[in-house]
Amino acid sequence: MDPEGRSSDYLELRFAPRWTYISCVRKFVTSFFLIGLADKERAEQISMAASELLENAVKYASDQETTLRIAIVRRNNEVDLCVCNAAEPQQVNILRREFALIHAGPAEEIYLKRMEAAATGGEQSRLGLIRIRYESGATLRLETTETDVSMHAIFSLETP
Repeated sequence: MDPEGRSSDYLELRFAPRWTYISCVRKFVTSFFLIGLADKERAEQISMAASELLENAVKYASDQETTLRIAIVRRNNEVDLCVCNAAEPQQVNILRREFALIHAGPAEEIYLKRMEAAATGGEQSRLGLIRIRYESGATLRLETTETDVSMHAIFSLETP
């Protein structure tokens, strides 16, 4: 057993914040968890969350010279997916506000409002985080400093 409490199902990737990498990472994460979980739906939910979090990280990365880090740790009956990136202080503040907004009510209600807003074209869709919360039931956790962001999506592996 790893001294940090990780199981053998641990994955970490580091790369520059480029849009072209996101679909490759999503396919890899899906394949990785299809083998490890034998639960296709949960594997797809985890890879969808990875894709959404990576899109946010690329969108808000402070510059193209920084590194994104995606780490996936399986402990006991949960998977902790974490994406870390550097960001400008104003972007960190935007993310903090967005995080508070998506937790300001029931996930379904917020998701449907965002879908409606996106359909009318009135503002940016900002669907990624609420999509993770609503579609996968993952718990989101945000850790920030003035210039760094770590967004976690935590998935229960217990069957209801």
